[in-house]
Amino acid sequence: MKPVALLSLLAASALGKRVVHDWDIGYVQANPDGQNQRRVIGVNGKWPPPAIEVDQYDILAINVHNSLDEATSVHAHGFHQRDTPFMDGVPGVTECGIAPNGSFTYEYNVTQSGTYWLHSHYQEQYIDGLRSPLIVRAQKEPHHYDHDVTMMLEAWYHRNSKEVADQLLSTSQSIREAPFRPYMLVNSRGGTDPDVTKLRFEPGKTYRLRILNVSATAMIRFGIEEHEMRVIEVDGTATEPKRTNSIQLSVGQRASVLVTAKSSRAANYMYRADIFTDIQSGVDRAVLPFSSVVEYAPNAPLRNVSDAQSTLDWDFFDDIDLVPIDRQPMPGVNKWVPLEMHTGLYDDRREHITFNNRTYETPIVPSLISAITTGYQAFYPDVYGFKSQPVILDPNTDVEIALFNRDNNTHTIHLHGHSFFIYRRGSVDGDKTKYRTAGDFPVRRDTVAVPPREFVLLRIRADNPGVWFLHCHQAYHNLQGLAATFIEAPYFAQQFEIPEQVLRNCQKMGIPAKGNAMGRNGLDLLDEQRGPFPLEGL
Repeated sequence: MKPVALLSLLAASALGKRVVHDWDIGYVQANPDGQNQRRVIGVNGKWPPPAIEVDQYDILAINVHNSLDEATSVHAHGFHQRDTPFMDGVPGVTECGIAPNGSFTYEYNVTQSGTYWLHSHYQEQYIDGLRSPLIVRAQKEPHHYDHDVTMMLEAWYHRNSKEVADQLLSTSQSIREAPFRPYMLVNSRGGTDPDVTKLRFEPGKTYRLRILNVSATAMIRFGIEEHEMRVIEVDGTATEPKRTNSIQLSVGQRASVLVTAKSSRAANYMYRADIFTDIQSGVDRAVLPFSSVVEYAPNAPLRNVSDAQSTLDWDFFDDIDLVPIDRQPMPGVNKWVPLEMHTGLYDDRREHITFNNRTYETPIVPSLISAITTGYQAFYPDVYGFKSQPVILDPNTDVEIALFNRDNNTHTIHLHGHSFFIYRRGSVDGDKTKYRTAGDFPVRRDTVAVPPREFVLLRIRADNPGVWFLHCHQAYHNLQGLAATFIEAPYFAQQFEIPEQVLRNCQKMGIPAKGNAMGRNGLDLLDEQRGPFPLEGL
């Protein structure tokens, strides 16, 4: 084990406890909204998978056994995995996947705090139910509240993930653009009966609502009628309170809000969690309303039942205005990484979404293994394969990532291994009057929404050696090619040893555990496939 990693592990051991969970991942049947039973992916013969709560500085170990008929993995969304890059759980990037009937122990040094989630990173498995909240209680909580409530929101599909993928990757435009709709689940339950999705408030108490959007594709807007919310955390970053009566979360984003209950039980109130469909080009965005109840008393009258009676303004909640409590200074710029997002028809007659017109495709050899086993050639981008879209970052370089969204739908970009500073938002038309710039201490997130025809400037310091995935968390956009790979400080990454359990699963999967992206020596990539390419004029 690397000395720094050992010191980190010893520090965590001294401060916290070891928490162990056994997960046997397999297929089960579920009907979460009472409208459609289908096969889902559960844990230990049950669905949904269990939520996990730990304390900051604990060591969390999840012993995973794969009882599926395909590979799987587990990713702790938002955990930086500092000194433990092989625990990031991304097949093709940090591991080969857990082979059928294989096992893997994910061990996390829980140095962060806040609201996170666990999900598979193999293909689109999390859309079939392999996802769960991961809550880390801070050692020193900066805010006071009486109750801590997790609200995992999800736009759920009645079809399995592969059926939806086949539609979106069809060569037929009419098939690709045939609308399909999701259905809202709250903590894995849905339907029209508010008893299964209601919140229960006690008068005068303050509630911390941890809201997670674990959907495949949809943005969700949330608000409680006649109740003010104070945002105190986003994506694991504790913030100064910001008042609002509504908030929107894109796929993968999380937020904690404080809500102080009314002083009496005289009435019950609606909460709303509306779905914005925002995935298919050629199909207009739709708003799918969902509402349930904040209950003070079982027989109290319900207020604000209709949209016409709503008190929610649904103003866009701009995260660039948030101020983190720890007020870390933002890095400067030593390296600029421009990434232009665009949807188009490619020469395979399919619709792809890309960074800089290059479709991502998983390399044969995971990029982290290539970084460790190719010596000085690990500094050459070609080693990782053209389609992994590698970006080499020197150690401790201050990096600005410029995301330009040329499309008419939102893209939600997640970076593994880091929380980035959100420096500026604006319009891609160059109108500087539309720019919105952060203050001296910008908020940090790990997942950012880039609205249609807008750009976002992000800053990181490359101080976490390893290989980190950057991708759209609207799952099918990722599948259609919207991803890149950050190769961070490869010389220092070579100090890591490849864990035996990684090598064992690579062998079971028939994947080489050394060499370049194709499992060969050096720059031997002569017959590498680089397409598909965009059709001219499209």
